[in-house]
Amino acid sequence: MKTITYFLLFTLAFSLLGCSGTKISKNTSSLKNSKYFRILADADDDPIFVRLQDDLGIEPKMERYTVVIDIRDANDQMKYVLFGDEYNPARFGWLQLSEQVRTGLINWTGSNKERLD
Repeated sequence: MKTITYFLLFTLAFSLLGCSGTKISKNTSSLKNSKYFRILADADDDPIFVRLQDDLGIEPKMERYTVVIDIRDANDQMKYVLFGDEYNPARFGWLQLSEQVRTGLINWTGSNKERLD
């Protein structure tokens, strides 16, 4: 009986550790090389997510939001940023963002960045 109890406790503890919400990407170069990605942005994570809203003229500022970046096209005019709800996002040109914000988004390697390409 004790063996079964210990086994169940061990299994429960292992599953709780394995199911934590934090995912750490071991392949950060893959994230940096992505040309099509989504970030679940949180203004508390980095000032870049506040500056992005400044560049796009978003008022009032949002604490959390989704941003999708597609910079796969060679033509700069075709590169874009989708800001907000995935069902009805606002679309902006990639070049509307400052160089600092563009670089910060491309180089972001947090667990909240997801490759879409």
